[in-house]
Amino acid sequence: MAALEKPILLDRSGESQALMGLACYQSEDYGEAARHYEAAIKLKSDNDDWRDMLRKSTANATAGIDVPVPGIYYFDRQKLLEPPSQAPVPLLTPPKPRHQIWAERLRREIGSALGEVITFLMNGLTIMCGTTIGYRERVWTNWYRRSMTLGILTLAYMREQLNKKNLKNTYPPGTLTGFQTAGQIPPEGVTHFRTADGSWNNLANPKEGAAGTRFLRNVDVEAIRPETGERLMTPNPREVSRKLLTRPRKGEATEMKEIPFLNMLAAAWIQFQNGDWINHGEMLYRDLHEIPLADDDPARAKYRQTKMFVGKTQPDPTWTPGWEQTPITFINEVTHWWDGSQIYGSDQETQNHLRSFVDGKLRLNPDGTLPVDGKGVEETGFRRNWWVGVAILHTLFVHEHNAICDCLKISYPHWDDHRLFNVARLINAAVMAKIHTVEWTPAILPNPCLNTALNANWFGILTNLFKSGKNRKTVAGINVRNPEMGGVVGNPIANHGQPYGLTEEFTEIYRLHSLLPESLQLKKIENNTAQEIPFLASRQAGSPQLTGRFGIANILYSFGTQHLGALELNNYPRFMQELSVPGNPLFDMGAVDILRARERGVPRYNEFRRQLGMNPISSFDDLTPNKEHVQKIKEVYGDKPEDVEKLDLLIGTLSEGYRPTGFGFGETMFQIFILNATRRLQADRFYTDNYNEETYTKEGLDWIDNSTLRSVLLRNYPELAHTGLANVSNAFEPWDTEQRLDPKRHPLRGFEEELKPDPWLGDGYR
Repeated sequence: MAALEKPILLDRSGESQALMGLACYQSEDYGEAARHYEAAIKLKSDNDDWRDMLRKSTANATAGIDVPVPGIYYFDRQKLLEPPSQAPVPLLTPPKPRHQIWAERLRREIGSALGEVITFLMNGLTIMCGTTIGYRERVWTNWYRRSMTLGILTLAYMREQLNKKNLKNTYPPGTLTGFQTAGQIPPEGVTHFRTADGSWNNLANPKEGAAGTRFLRNVDVEAIRPETGERLMTPNPREVSRKLLTRPRKGEATEMKEIPFLNMLAAAWIQFQNGDWINHGEMLYRDLHEIPLADDDPARAKYRQTKMFVGKTQPDPTWTPGWEQTPITFINEVTHWWDGSQIYGSDQETQNHLRSFVDGKLRLNPDGTLPVDGKGVEETGFRRNWWVGVAILHTLFVHEHNAICDCLKISYPHWDDHRLFNVARLINAAVMAKIHTVEWTPAILPNPCLNTALNANWFGILTNLFKSGKNRKTVAGINVRNPEMGGVVGNPIANHGQPYGLTEEFTEIYRLHSLLPESLQLKKIENNTAQEIPFLASRQAGSPQLTGRFGIANILYSFGTQHLGALELNNYPRFMQELSVPGNPLFDMGAVDILRARERGVPRYNEFRRQLGMNPISSFDDLTPNKEHVQKIKEVYGDKPEDVEKLDLLIGTLSEGYRPTGFGFGETMFQIFILNATRRLQADRFYTDNYNEETYTKEGLDWIDNSTLRSVLLRNYPELAHTGLANVSNAFEPWDTEQRLDPKRHPLRGFEEELKPDPWLGDGYR
């Protein structure tokens, strides 16, 4: 930069100004970089690279992307091994009348008796469907080509096999989660309330599922082979990203293949949920992977680099080499439970900071937006990889929490702030879990059989058969104790012999970046003219600027009407392949997605399938009928028979051209969905043994039963009633206004009951 101070004054070609712009960019001074690139373009306007770098510099400056959010910190061994701490929350529950206790006991006994009979019959039927009839062909499964009944029974069999064979603890045998000592006394209140860090869900294993504990595994120990050296870089992750992920261009425009039946809320939602479930914490900044850039890589000339640098995954400081069976382990920064920790935080200090301590509510600005910190970013429970899409959902569910508090305050005026907060949190988390189970997952996998199976997970098949719409109750008067017929929620807890925790394999199948477009099309409800906002400018500090400029309701409306990308090869966002992150101006997320699975010992595609009980492919031609894709894969991985074993998990899953009917992704990822969609509910005391009026209140259970994403949106932003949201039942589908909805855009419409009048829309709703 010092050497360029004089040349930029004399050089009329623009080259020196552009080079100074790059120097500022590499120093993360993005405002100065934009100023110099603008000066270079004034001298020479036909350089596409300079214009691209100007756009990136301007967006990065707007986003304040050089500032780490949250602040950099690393896991501390001593802190991870400490016993869980929880401030006691007094629980004052009046005793029930004796007749009510006896009535509940009788209903449980009847439900248990029916459950035993039904479970015996269901086990026989599922075994018959899974073994006698079989569900695997040479490579792919066939459950989706069966009748509805046989398809559901087959899915149940597949799930049971995964529960038996693919739940692997990463803590040594004979130890509790987090190496805790046995016999700790639960603090007051944890029997009925969730804790900030996720501890005490299991009263006998206090750190099971807590923040700061290990990711578990869905594959055998022998299959966990963390890659290093030459194998880690073979084939080169950047070349895999460039050749198999990059979206094509047409002129200056990027062509994104769209999913016609999903809107942008579906993409924002899954990142919103991931913030609740999984994160490996800060990557290392001084211990790096070096990815060589090929001679023809455009980034080599544009950024004047021969390598790309990626910080290694933070290691687990509680892992002891030479003593443990698992060859490598990693720590989850957030709670493993489905507990809304992305809103409430995964530690007590964060949770206290977010609370108002008045009537159980969370803090909001007077205009209904989230408070903003000194870095210019909204304050909430989880803020890594922040952008406006997750900001609007965080804001929505903070409003929902406060609305629940208002409802509880009316029914229980004697409750204090702590009781209101903790019960509202339970209800709000369950609303999110229900939306994900019966709305988001069927929306991205719109298959009638799967839709029925997922609703059975929540309500039970019997409730779905005999009740409809808002008459469905999660907990029936007599709840049949069988996960298929009576539902998982409200029935007994089951962890299938292994402590609960999310897994490294679960993390890998949620690499869904191909859903994202290159830019956001933001508009206002009263004016349908869209303004194009670069995605990069919506990140970090750019988020509150956009919510202030457009308003939350308008951004929700914009997301409801914008499409997202298909989960296929060559449909990865270009902006994510030359991303800037704090501390690193050039970061290819596509290459990083590939690198992380290798680094963390997640098996590559073929071995991953074997580990999950599926048949491997014998050649790349087995993956897809798309010959162009097959040829591209062979060019990257080789065309020898043994080269199929090199195929990376992400590339294999995006390549799958043989997919179950209506699926937005293929069957390999789906195996992990089958396993965890149920396990996240079934292993959690607050969705099983404690899913009752005593814990949630009657008002709380009713609130959950009556809530959908659509009703949550309308309750908190009633102006959305004047949009296409009023015309659809699933808010993750395009908010179309046509009287006859296109079945290609609303594929589950024919399998849903007709919409009932909605109180949030008033009498005018058809």
